[in-house]
Amino acid sequence: MAAESGTIVPFDPFKGRIDRLEEITYIVSETTDFPDYYRALDLMIHVVKPTWVTESLRARKPKNPRTYSPDSALFMSDVVICCGDIPTGDKEAVEGGVMAMGGQIALTLTKQVTHLLALDVSDDRCQLAISKRLQLTIVLPHWCV
Repeated sequence: MAAESGTIVPFDPFKGRIDRLEEITYIVSETTDFPDYYRALDLMIHVVKPTWVTESLRARKPKNPRTYSPDSALFMSDVVICCGDIPTGDKEAVEGGVMAMGGQIALTLTKQVTHLLALDVSDDRCQLAISKRLQLTIVLPHWCV
């Protein structure tokens, strides 16, 4: 990404396979519905949505491919949560569930956080988010369940 370049290897619909799959670093696709999807995962090749390219170019570095997965099973791939003052067991359960569904966890409140989990808006992190006018949604922990 530093050089903002790459080599495009188009999908050949007649073969139904991706040539030289082992040499590819990223596969850009809107879907996981292609024959080499699971083989790509086995080869540790990132399969990302087209928005990954745009966002990586904007940031001038590769963005986390996990958050740009086209896998519908990872429906929280666009979610970054930060937990306020909630019980440790609840926090661990929520974080585990969010990560299993493709989301990410932020230990501190940053601009990348999309959802702040808290029991009450009087929570210190909620007050900070409100005062800084962060673009996030404040939700109760059971929102994730």
